[in-house]
Amino acid sequence: MDKLNAISIFCRVIETQSFTQAAAYENISVAMASKLVAQLEEQLKTRLLQRTTRKIIPTEAGLEYYRRCQPILTELAEADASISALSTTLHGHLTVSVPMDFGLRFIAPNLPNFVKAHPNLHVEMEFSDRRVDLMTEGYDLALRIGALQDSTLVAKKLATSSVHFVASPDYLEKHGRPQTPEDLQHHDCLLYKAIGNQIYWEFSEPGGKVRRLKMQSKVICNNGMTLACLAKSGLGIITSPRFLIEEELKSGELVEVLADYPQPKLDMHVIYPHRRHLAAKVKAFITFLSELNFCQDK
Repeated sequence: MDKLNAISIFCRVIETQSFTQAAAYENISVAMASKLVAQLEEQLKTRLLQRTTRKIIPTEAGLEYYRRCQPILTELAEADASISALSTTLHGHLTVSVPMDFGLRFIAPNLPNFVKAHPNLHVEMEFSDRRVDLMTEGYDLALRIGALQDSTLVAKKLATSSVHFVASPDYLEKHGRPQTPEDLQHHDCLLYKAIGNQIYWEFSEPGGKVRRLKMQSKVICNNGMTLACLAKSGLGIITSPRFLIEEELKSGELVEVLADYPQPKLDMHVIYPHRRHLAAKVKAFITFLSELNFCQDK
């Protein structure tokens, strides 16, 4: 016997004074409703209802049992409704991790619109290149740029960005243009280093073979926007995803070098723990990310 179903039917019988109406409400047969109540009485070793051909009357024990069970059923129904609402309405707590440069350039200017559109949602945003552990640290979703590690997480591709060698016109006028990747060894190169990464620049030779060139530099930084500022100041050559330097390329503050030696492109993914029963707040933020215009290669 499913005791919860039996209690629910019993309470419906008390409220409607009818097995027929109670069974219809619970979408079961009258015979099954009668059987469940009988089994409940058998388990309690107490008669809960007096049945006559004309009406149903609760016994003293039955009335007391109803008074105690009915609030519990109401609480359960409200709990079910509350949990269901978390997956269909935008409220609660949303925790997101995004890379620093991308987040500052694209998410920060657009985030006010998302927050204003969802006033009942509490948003906690981490701007960091640290690769958070969604499951153990309690993040709802994160944005990843670059290769993904093998994982049980769900990943949705948002875009792909090309990567370019760039420098300022002033720098190139003073030092000349590198013609091959090996020429970079004789230039001032400004290097990006993420946590734990070795500093290599990769490029594709004619024919598609990928080579790695280990770099040395007087300036190493873990922030791409800072490196772009240094490059604009004429301090050297950087390698950067296009989404970070699009405006500088258009304005001519930075120009591309070694265009015949393209670097591997970077995929952008949003990752989250589960595909099924995805909360509305997570769906909404994924849509928000998908609608950002941040890359020509999208």
